[in-house]
Amino acid sequence: MGLFNKIFGGEKEYPVLEPSSPAAQRLSRFNGALESFVQKVSDKLEMVPTDNTLYVFIGNPPKMFGIAWFNAGEDREHNFKTLMSQKGLPQGKIQNLSDELRNAYTRNNAVEKYSATIAGKKITVSLSDALAGDVHQIIQKVYG
Repeated sequence: MGLFNKIFGGEKEYPVLEPSSPAAQRLSRFNGALESFVQKVSDKLEMVPTDNTLYVFIGNPPKMFGIAWFNAGEDREHNFKTLMSQKGLPQGKIQNLSDELRNAYTRNNAVEKYSATIAGKKITVSLSDALAGDVHQIIQKVYG
C-alpha cells in the first residue's frame, strides 16, 4: 500500500522543518536514541516533540498504529511492550490505552506538520502541545 501511495500521491507532503526552529531544537535533544530507532523501524513515523519527551506514532494513526516515547536524558525507547512488562498490564488494558490514544490523535490532528529527515528516513513532525499533553496524561495513568 505504501508503494502505491508514493506512486499515486497518497502521502501528504509537508513543509521542511527549519533546522533552527524550536521544534527542531526539541527534536535534536533525542538524536542519540532516534538514529538507531529510525533505522530499525520500517513503518511511517510521526513525532511529537516536547521539552522533556518525544512521542512517536508508528504506522498510520489513528487507524493502525503503535507508539513509542523517549525521555530526555535517556537513550532507551519506551513502548507498550516495555510498559506491559514493567507494570504487568493485561492486553485488554493496552487496548484501552490504544483507544484513548486514537481518540487523542483524532481530537488533535488539525495541527502544523512538517517533514524532517533522520538517519536518511523522512519523518513527519507534528507541533501540538495539546496532543503531547493528552498522550502524556494517558501514559502517566499507568505509572500512577
